[in-house]
Amino acid sequence: MTGVSMITTELIEYKSRSEELFFYSPYNFIRTISPAKIASHLFSTVISKFGKTEKDIIIEILTAGERHFFLVSFLEWDTNYFNKNTYKLFTVLYSHQNLTTLASAVKQFKHVFFNTDRKYLFIEIPSEDVLLQQALTDNRFKLLETRLTYFNDMLGNFKNERFCVRKAGEADVLQLKQTAKVMRNKYDRFHADKVFDNETADNFLSTYIENSVNGFADLILVPAENGIPSDSFLTANYLKQDWEELGVKVSKMVLSSVSSATNRGWYIKLITEMTYYLRDEIGSECIFMNTQSTNRAVYKTWEKSGYRLGAVAHVLAFTDYPVN
Repeated sequence: MTGVSMITTELIEYKSRSEELFFYSPYNFIRTISPAKIASHLFSTVISKFGKTEKDIIIEILTAGERHFFLVSFLEWDTNYFNKNTYKLFTVLYSHQNLTTLASAVKQFKHVFFNTDRKYLFIEIPSEDVLLQQALTDNRFKLLETRLTYFNDMLGNFKNERFCVRKAGEADVLQLKQTAKVMRNKYDRFHADKVFDNETADNFLSTYIENSVNGFADLILVPAENGIPSDSFLTANYLKQDWEELGVKVSKMVLSSVSSATNRGWYIKLITEMTYYLRDEIGSECIFMNTQSTNRAVYKTWEKSGYRLGAVAHVLAFTDYPVN
């Protein structure tokens, strides 16, 4: 596998890619953060790590006299869980706008990257990065999910009816795992990709909420009303590590699941109480979350609560593992 040692100033200052790369920041939609701060944060916390470890590598491909740098991360936890060598392609750096050349570079990259053991490779690519999307789909990367990001940066205006909730703990793990397993979302990446069977995808989300209780999430809220079982949950990460650099206190709601049998109507209640908690207890000034474009009921609920669309991305994948 061909690579270069690390990201250099030369690589990150490709002017023809600066506009598209901006949208790879998870905070690109927050207008109260200057574009310069967003770009600086993206390079300092994400892009600059590539080439410095064996898990975050750079693969250089030279095509038609043009250099292309594929930024790839090895995902150890996913690899162990799915028993598939799992990688994430963060993006590709290059300095031209020629689709034929870029598609040829992707083709050569696949030949280099998949030349030994089997691998599973995916990318979350912003909708603005049209040329790279076309080059990937020309090379049989398949679309798995279209992902929407909603946000609320006017939290001072938020005012909804209050509900009774509590923080989840270790005693809730078995019940929350069952909820996550049973309430299947057939449109998320793991259920949409036929390289994973449904049982494996169900169990992944079940394991994810268990790990969230054990520290992956900063907070998990569940119902606490009399006579209502805690068969739903909503997790959040405060993201405080980024507050100082960004100059905005931004937090994220991450994973949710609501039992349609016993907790109907509780999704908006959890969203409401999480919004209040992040604003009033943590000091968040902006909150965001992701869902699939197919999840109309969810983003309609968000819109009723003052959240609005901020970004759109696509999840694409390529693998040489057999599909089910």
